[in-house]
Amino acid sequence: MCSIFVHIHFCGITVPSVIYSSECVTRWFDSDNPNTNGGDSELVTVLLGMYPGEICPNPLGIEAQTLSGQPASQTGNVFQVTPWFDRDNPGGLGDYETLSLLLIRYPLQVCTQPIAIEVTTISGTPVLPPGNIFQVYDPLQGFVCVNGACQDYRVRFTCPLSFCNTTCVTRWFDSDNPNTNGGDSELLTVLLSVYHGYICPNPLGIEAQTISGQPAYQTGNIFQVYNPTSGFSCVNQGGVLCADYKVRFTCPEDWCSSECM
Repeated sequence: MCSIFVHIHFCGITVPSVIYSSECVTRWFDSDNPNTNGGDSELVTVLLGMYPGEICPNPLGIEAQTLSGQPASQTGNVFQVTPWFDRDNPGGLGDYETLSLLLIRYPLQVCTQPIAIEVTTISGTPVLPPGNIFQVYDPLQGFVCVNGACQDYRVRFTCPLSFCNTTCVTRWFDSDNPNTNGGDSELLTVLLSVYHGYICPNPLGIEAQTISGQPAYQTGNIFQVYNPTSGFSCVNQGGVLCADYKVRFTCPEDWCSSECM
């Protein structure tokens, strides 16, 4: 894998879309190597912290090249920063963009083992760690801002190639009903036994919906388990019964090419 380094067009002036003033282009920056964290990440939030005063907080553009000068588009590498996600607003205790909740709100769109995390306000201003009001700022946990000073934030993650490259999605499965065992469980170990050969043993993502097609996060039910490694489990609580759920998984691309679903 090639090492990528970037330069960023900056300054808040109006210039033609093709011609940039040389005064508004930064020098090149390289903060990471491809043998760390499963790839090479050059995130604005990290670069702003490493090179204070050399990069504007709201860049207008970005260019990436290998260290030898080859444009990123010619390398054949896969660039895997996922879309921005925003599941919470800053009212109440703060703004909670935790990975566990994002996996439920945006199923199959967020990897369970991110390599890096980037955070900005909704308007696009980068947020740098650490911060006094940031309780969590970690790729494996997500982002949490606490106290009344929080703005509305969004996050995105850098994910492993195995997650970004796959288009392998199983059909829906339903092995349990909500009136048994105090809830509805669609555990991977059970599903692998009941639907042998139709689910990969090492899923990359999971999505749960009610039988009628309502996303799980909209039901108000309590989820004891919701991850591709273990599966899904809803618990009857406070006299409220779980809905009847179905689940599906994303699997490694090579599994789809060798198995029927």
